[in-house]
Amino acid sequence: MIQKYFKIAICIVLLNACTPNNVKTDSKIAQLIESAGMQGNFALLENGTEQFTIHNLSSYKDSASAPGATFFIIPSLIGLDKGFIDHKDTILKVNDSSQWCINLMTKIGRQEILKVLDSLHYGKGIASAGNAPFWSDQSLKITPDEQLGLIKKLYFKELFFQKKSQEKFKKMILIEDNANYRLSYLSSTDTIAHQNASWLLGYVEENQHPYFFVLNTHAKNSADLLDQNIKLLKQILLQQGFLKGTR
Repeated sequence: MIQKYFKIAICIVLLNACTPNNVKTDSKIAQLIESAGMQGNFALLENGTEQFTIHNLSSYKDSASAPGATFFIIPSLIGLDKGFIDHKDTILKVNDSSQWCINLMTKIGRQEILKVLDSLHYGKGIASAGNAPFWSDQSLKITPDEQLGLIKKLYFKELFFQKKSQEKFKKMILIEDNANYRLSYLSSTDTIAHQNASWLLGYVEENQHPYFFVLNTHAKNSADLLDQNIKLLKQILLQQGFLKGTR
C-alpha cells in the first residue's frame, strides 16, 4: 500500500515572541520540577502584559516532541465543525479519552485531518497517511512554544474553526471550576521506550483573566505519571500565586 505524506511546517507561534524584555526566569520552578524527579520546561504567559515566566527557555523554544493526546484538539474541533460531535452534549471529555478520539478520527478520515494540519501549519515533520499513530510515534513533533500559541488562539477563538466549536471545546477541557479559579487543560503521557514524557497544556482563569501555561516533562519514574504532573503543575501555579483567587 502506497503511503502518502504531508510535510508539516513550523508556523504556529505566539502573537508576541519571547524577548529578553518580557521573559522572567524563576529558579523556584526548577526546584519544584527537580524535586518531583523530573526534567523539562514550563512557561506561563500573562495575557494582559504578554509577560512570560519560564523555566528552561531554550528547551521551551526549540525542543520538539510528539504531541501525544494533546493532538486530539485537532480532530475534536473538526468533529464539532462537521457535526460528528453534538454541541448539545455536556459530558464530552478529551483528556484520557484516547480511544474515543481515535474512533472520531476514523469517522473524519485521515486525509481530512492531514489537510487541516497542513492548513494550521501544526508542528513539524512528516505525518504518515497510513495507520501509524503519527501523533505519538515522533513522526510529528511540536514545540512547547507552538503549543502555547495554539491554546491561546483557541481561548480567544482565533482558529479557523467555527467559533461555537472552539467555545464548546473550551468547555470540554474545563477540569476545575470553583469560586477562586477555573483550570482547563489537555494532558498526555507516554511511558513507551522509557521516555516517561508528559504534556499539560491549558490556562488558569482568575477574576475573569486568563493565564496560559505549558508543562513538558520527562520523569525518572513512570508510576502515576499523569497524577504526578498534575500535582507538579498545581505546585508551580501555587508558587506563582494562583489557585487562591487573589490574582
